[in-house]
Amino acid sequence: MAMLIRMSRRSYDQYCAVARALDAVGERWSLLIVRELLGGPRRYTDLHADLPGVSTDILATRLKQLEGEGLVVRRKLERPASAMVYQLTERGLMLRQVVDVLGAWGLDALGEPRPTDAVREHWVTAPRPAGAAPVDNPAAAVTAGAES
Repeated sequence: MAMLIRMSRRSYDQYCAVARALDAVGERWSLLIVRELLGGPRRYTDLHADLPGVSTDILATRLKQLEGEGLVVRRKLERPASAMVYQLTERGLMLRQVVDVLGAWGLDALGEPRPTDAVREHWVTAPRPAGAAPVDNPAAAVTAGAES
């Protein structure tokens, strides 16, 4: 496997797999971008719409960083769409397990939505770990998960 050498202004500078992984996806918004791309290729405008609170500058910067890490590629869709989309590479898709486990871990702390919380249905209905029961009512699943 080819070793990716990256020049970054921010690094933990530790010879540790966890530190190197965080160098790649530890910046604010990075894993949330990955979460959005786990559903398939997305246009920049769709990513921006489903990541409320992220500025266009930060989104563009994080996408470039994720591209530089070999986790995301930008490509043009075939006609008639002809839109530019971002999608995860094979290495980026390996982050599904990380996002799933982090989501399961965070479920206990979810509680009730705060008045300022954005909510998107696909955040609740995103793929769950293998063996998880299907969810008929995503809103009820969030509430039930928060109460258990």
